[in-house]
Amino acid sequence: MPFSRLGIVNASILSALGLFAELFLKMVLMTSFLSVNKNVKKSIAKKLTLRVSVIHVVAFMLLLGGAFYSLDRMVRLDAEHYAKSLVSIYSDMALYESQIQNRPIDQSFSDRFSFFGEYVCTWYKVNYVFAYIPDVETNTITYLSVVKRDKEQNKALNRHADGKKEQYQLTPQELDVWNGKTIFAVEGAELFEDIMGVTIAVTDQYGNKSMVGVSICIDEFIEGMMHGFVVVVLFIFAIIVVLAVFLYLFLKRMVSNPARDISLKMADYVSEGVRTDMKLELSNGDDEFGMIAQSFNQMTEEINRYINRIDSLDKEKKRQQAELDIASAIQMGILPPTSASFANCDIHAIMKPANSVGGDLYDYFAISETKTMIVVADVSGKGVPSALLMAVILVLIHQLGELGYTPANIFKSINNMLSKNNPKLMFATAFIGIFDSAEGKLVYANAGHNPPYLIHDGLVPLDESTATPIGLFQDEEYTDTEVEVHAGDSVFLYTDGVSEAVNAEGEFFGTERLEQILMDSYRGGNNDFVESVIASLQAFTAGAYQNDDITMLNLNIRQKQELQLEYDADQLSLIRNLLNTYNFPKQVFMDLCVMVEECFVNICSYAFDGEPPKGEKIYFSVEYCSNQVVMRFSDGGRRFDPRHNIPNAEEYDIDNTIGGLGRLIAFSMADAVDYEYSNGRNILTITKSIIKQDENH
Repeated sequence: MPFSRLGIVNASILSALGLFAELFLKMVLMTSFLSVNKNVKKSIAKKLTLRVSVIHVVAFMLLLGGAFYSLDRMVRLDAEHYAKSLVSIYSDMALYESQIQNRPIDQSFSDRFSFFGEYVCTWYKVNYVFAYIPDVETNTITYLSVVKRDKEQNKALNRHADGKKEQYQLTPQELDVWNGKTIFAVEGAELFEDIMGVTIAVTDQYGNKSMVGVSICIDEFIEGMMHGFVVVVLFIFAIIVVLAVFLYLFLKRMVSNPARDISLKMADYVSEGVRTDMKLELSNGDDEFGMIAQSFNQMTEEINRYINRIDSLDKEKKRQQAELDIASAIQMGILPPTSASFANCDIHAIMKPANSVGGDLYDYFAISETKTMIVVADVSGKGVPSALLMAVILVLIHQLGELGYTPANIFKSINNMLSKNNPKLMFATAFIGIFDSAEGKLVYANAGHNPPYLIHDGLVPLDESTATPIGLFQDEEYTDTEVEVHAGDSVFLYTDGVSEAVNAEGEFFGTERLEQILMDSYRGGNNDFVESVIASLQAFTAGAYQNDDITMLNLNIRQKQELQLEYDADQLSLIRNLLNTYNFPKQVFMDLCVMVEECFVNICSYAFDGEPPKGEKIYFSVEYCSNQVVMRFSDGGRRFDPRHNIPNAEEYDIDNTIGGLGRLIAFSMADAVDYEYSNGRNILTITKSIIKQDENH
């Protein structure tokens, strides 16, 4: 365009930035308003209001940007149409003047063009109105008129514009107009261009061409638009703020308050415990919060009922546990003590129920001076029913045993009594044995029970006479079996709770492990087999839960014989004859004779300085139990511990050392030598293990 363009300082950009800053400030103020109350900071209403408001503001700003762009385009299009209309009017006036004066348009029309230009600039808000004749070959133009809205500038412009030539190359748009390709040449109508010019070619009746144009400032059009636009924006934003406030109040009433009430009620319920009158009542009971309140009320009712049931069950459980404790105490009271000694044997037993009360039983009692009955049984099932049946069986065995029944007859009688009325088909496996020390035998019967072991130089399962468990079928036959036993033998009875004990990995204890423990204990000189098995069970199970009762009974056959001897070495033969009755292995018998001779001869020779008092005797006893022989000497002579002053075997000098060699040899053959002085008597005890001596030889 043939005039200097203004610098692009776009008022529209500044206006948009100012508007966005104002919107941001209002949003911050609204957020501050909602955050004043500390109680609201964590409320649902505040969070929802802020989120919705931010979404609305962002959406509004995006729409605002789109609207601003659209309005700017519309204003520029309107300005373009306005400029085209003005330049058309301007060119028509020039043509009209040429026709009236009947001459072509040239420099003589400068005054008329200036007059028209001043009129247009004054009344139509046009910055410039210009007319010129271009010379496309020389790239020059001859100004006919240049008029600006500022009248003072017009005087200077018109004085120099009339007939003035100036170097100027037409723009492509102006060339298109000059060559007739288009009507208007429009420049500067794009976004952010503050000046827009429209040029049109004028051809008079003589064929002479000239060009006229106008330039207008877009800012004046945008400024008018912006005033109305800002008013609309502020109005809409005010509506958003008002809606945000109403939304907050609505959400606070419909969401925050019900949620707070529910939360407080729940906190009260948890902190104050069970409250049967705890109810949630909301004004709007048909929405989600109403459903929550209804669910909470139902939940509290269910919890209260559940707690009441738990309290009742807990009381009932405590009552039942108390009854079970009493039943357990009664059951353990029915059973005999875990250990006892009779004239002919020693008994050790144990029963560990899996629950409070068990279905296992053990029993033992003396039938006569020489006969002792032993019993182990396992009742089917667990708990109180099994314990009741166990008590019945225990009483019946006692009664029938004291009446002189054999084990088989006891089983037959009890079986017929129990099977007559047994709707639950409960039964029991059992083993009954009668040890007769006078005849040296064990008579036993087995009713489907685990075979016990006779322990003597090995394990002998007593399984020749197994039959049906008692309590199932009428008239079942049972058989008595007789086995020879000797002093030192042991009989080990157990229930399947021992062999079927499990560890944490689910592995069974098993009969092979049980037999190995029994043999190891026997070889080690320990005839307390119950304690050995219990210790192994505890190490094996390591606290794992057991489903079955554990019961064991061990009978050690003991034979004790005593002699009253004179202080005469010739009576040593009586001791040898007594030892020979035990049928010990030859080497063991010889070792015992050596020890006895050394001790007895020393007592006869050194107990008194002279003759012993009249009636004074040496008491000698032999006790053979399991795999041990215990010999004991008791004399009323002077106090003397034969264990003292025994020479060391490695340092003994046979030529120079006097005394002690006999004791050294004798005591080296023993496993243990003990001495005590009690009630004026010397008591010397010698213990020897037969198995160890046997194995060494």
